[in-house]
Amino acid sequence: GVSSCPCPLHLLGYGAYGHSLEPSFSTLRIPLLKRGVICAVAHVRGGGELGTQWHESGKGVFKENSIHDFCDVAKWLVEHNWT
Repeated sequence: GVSSCPCPLHLLGYGAYGHSLEPSFSTLRIPLLKRGVICAVAHVRGGGELGTQWHESGKGVFKENSIHDFCDVAKWLVEHNWT
């Protein structure tokens, strides 16, 4: 974590249709950043970031994996004092 944290955090995640959510900077986040909010991206199963198997393990009857992945990222951020 960061020495001045825990901090407010905006966690974004998407895992569907094999679509990849690439990390990027957006000027729309500047107001959050100026207020000390940390922005994080969770690459959950169902997306296309890690190939076909990653996508397949997060869709249909396995969709719950995507939800668990998102929650696990949030828990990790808390445990490591980011938020």
